[in-house]
Amino acid sequence: MSRIERIQTYLTGAVPDRIPVMTHNFLMAARQAGVTMAQYREHAAVIAECLIDACRTYETDGILVDVDTALLSSACGAEVVYPEDIAAVTLDKQPRSIRQITEDLANVDLLKCDRIRIYLDAVNQLSEWCRRNDVFLRANADQGPFSLGCLLVGMEEFMMLLPDEEEEENLMALMEQTLRICLQMHQLCYEAGGHMTSYGNSSEGCSVVSPGIFRKYGLPFEIRLNRELKERGIPTMCHICGWTDPILEDLARTGCPAYEFDAKTDIRKAKETGRGHFVISGNMDPVMLAGAKPDTVREEAKQLLDLFRGEGGLMIGPGCALAPDTPGENIHALVDAARKWG
Repeated sequence: MSRIERIQTYLTGAVPDRIPVMTHNFLMAARQAGVTMAQYREHAAVIAECLIDACRTYETDGILVDVDTALLSSACGAEVVYPEDIAAVTLDKQPRSIRQITEDLANVDLLKCDRIRIYLDAVNQLSEWCRRNDVFLRANADQGPFSLGCLLVGMEEFMMLLPDEEEEENLMALMEQTLRICLQMHQLCYEAGGHMTSYGNSSEGCSVVSPGIFRKYGLPFEIRLNRELKERGIPTMCHICGWTDPILEDLARTGCPAYEFDAKTDIRKAKETGRGHFVISGNMDPVMLAGAKPDTVREEAKQLLDLFRGEGGLMIGPGCALAPDTPGENIHALVDAARKWG
């Protein structure tokens, strides 16, 4: 089975010849290539070269294209800082009111943003290499509707507005606009050559907001996003950081075909709840991968592989972005474990 076929089979819920491997490794790939984050995010060819070199080195089944968590927020007019050797970050304190943000979003066209064009160019360059070399390409569409709204308003202010019933109309209007922008980004990523897209809605997880807030402001827009992507024939995956156990049954209702969970989620519960609804990516702990010995990585990977072997439903990898100083020998250990026990 080819690498592309392996991941495509996994995404359908069927059983591939072995459990595939993909890593969220843009920080590590840039560091190992001797490239600063400024050089990485500003040049499409550098993005492509770093991720290709990492794929060749570790022989993963797929490449996840990512640059930072501020790609969409910057295109939408948020204030973002761009450190030389740290990923770009959206400032928590934003000057615009929620109403002004919503009005401004109505005029946003992502293709007018230089950062978006650089990113899409990188996806296109990677897609050509991936198709020639039998590598699956996951083009990350940055944020989901809820998390994009959070970044644009600012985390502190957004969290204060969410429980306020008088702000419900404003929040819903904001979410309508972020949904539109997210859909445009997914379409652009897919047209640029991704085999699938993905997005992060980390701030709607239970480590950040209550299940009730998620069900009011997150779930309806997750359902609409995934319904539209399905109608367009765009396979996707949602990444949620932190603890998701209380909303796993809700996630099974969104129509999203794949979720990437980190180590705080009970993977056994996620597996049972998702059966017939979604497949899983992850959920190896990036902290462990950065600090453990290779033998520990192999043992941790084996335990996860044992849970899914012969059943399908898993693509093994870190549950969140790898630290830039993650030892390469640990990624080799992860890939070796998948080949041996997957």
